[in-house]
Amino acid sequence: MKKVSFLLLSALAVFSLSGCYINFTALTKINDNGSGFRITTYTADDEGERDTLIKKYDLPSGGSWESKEGVKDKSPDYAYEAKRSFKDLNDLAPDYVRRGAKPEHVSDNRFSLKVRKNILFTVYEYKETYRDSTDERQFREFCEKWYNHNLDEAVKDLADAFPRILEKEKVKALLNERYRPCVDSLMTAFLEKGCDLADEDNGEFKGKMDEYEKRYSKEELLPFLADYIILRGKGVKRQEVLHKLKEVYDRYEEKASAYGQRLMDDNYDDALGVYGIPIFENYTFNVSVVMPGNIVSANTEEFKMNTAKWEFSPADFLFKEYTLRAVSRKVNHAAVAVLAIVLMAAVILVLRKIRG
Repeated sequence: MKKVSFLLLSALAVFSLSGCYINFTALTKINDNGSGFRITTYTADDEGERDTLIKKYDLPSGGSWESKEGVKDKSPDYAYEAKRSFKDLNDLAPDYVRRGAKPEHVSDNRFSLKVRKNILFTVYEYKETYRDSTDERQFREFCEKWYNHNLDEAVKDLADAFPRILEKEKVKALLNERYRPCVDSLMTAFLEKGCDLADEDNGEFKGKMDEYEKRYSKEELLPFLADYIILRGKGVKRQEVLHKLKEVYDRYEEKASAYGQRLMDDNYDDALGVYGIPIFENYTFNVSVVMPGNIVSANTEEFKMNTAKWEFSPADFLFKEYTLRAVSRKVNHAAVAVLAIVLMAAVILVLRKIRG
């Protein structure tokens, strides 16, 4: 049953890669009238990551590639940068567009700007939303498909190897009882913690994984199944049972591996969304916005005067949406001056009436 959890194991294995990164940086400048420009930069640390960007992403139009020589004996960085102007930010096309295995499955971002004009000041409400290509339901369906296929194959192989002893439904119940709780736990852990599972300090998860691997190992699984078979078969010899189980185990692993590879090739991106292949440990997003007036609120701690900054990772929009928000207020100084003059004139008139 090892291949059932290969989805999660492979994800964690790629998380542990070091040195690979793709960095997404974007700066949006908004003018008083709502127009402006956005500069988007993708940086890849080698040709492989650059090719991934070209193959898997719809990069913003109008950009160009530059290579930058890095440290000696290290491959150069590659940067793609595009500057796009807009009259209305709401009409600006996404600049983060990652395609999944299916055309309808796309991770992307959307922009929104609302401008509310008052007599004394204008309020600007900026939103930028990053959306995953999949959701929890699709992820669970993918894992269920993988699990059920491998379970059915294991049951069939065992029943064929011991036709007069084993009943398929009972063997299925036996294996389900042994492995299903752990598989459910792994799925739930990934949905809740994502790449945090790769944290070396996450001893609880590592303990669960080690226990699962131990239960699947030949050293534990084959004697467990042999005991089950011997109790139900008359005159069967333990060594013969263990020998046949080893053959079943090896054949099953080979088939399960091939099936897993096919399933990954067709569905992996869509099942894992922003964590699809490839997965980048240092895949960071750095987004900034410069707004008219002063920013009065934002869902980031990094905002000062007219600028707000966000730094996040795909973990923040795994199976969901993640929205950046900032609100600024620009005072209409001419209107304030006129209002002050009117108020002063009104005060003078009142004082004159009082004195008169």
